[in-house]
Amino acid sequence: MKYEIIKAHISQIRPGDTVLQNEELKTVGKKDIKKDSLLGVTLFGDSYHAGHKPVLKAEIFHARPIDKKSMVG
Repeated sequence: MKYEIIKAHISQIRPGDTVLQNEELKTVGKKDIKKDSLLGVTLFGDSYHAGHKPVLKAEIFHARPIDKKSMVG
């Protein structure tokens, strides 16, 4: 998979985006983004320092198709 990491504000992250968190690529779901009255927007429970720390978003250019033969058995 080929991708580029860009810095984005937490408010720019949408369901379906892929982010790098704890050195792991994660796809953001609708339930992963929440609004907190104290912290503002949270992503996977993290407020990213109330929006002062950028979210590392992966812009995916090319993903390999899944080999169905390797999934059997």
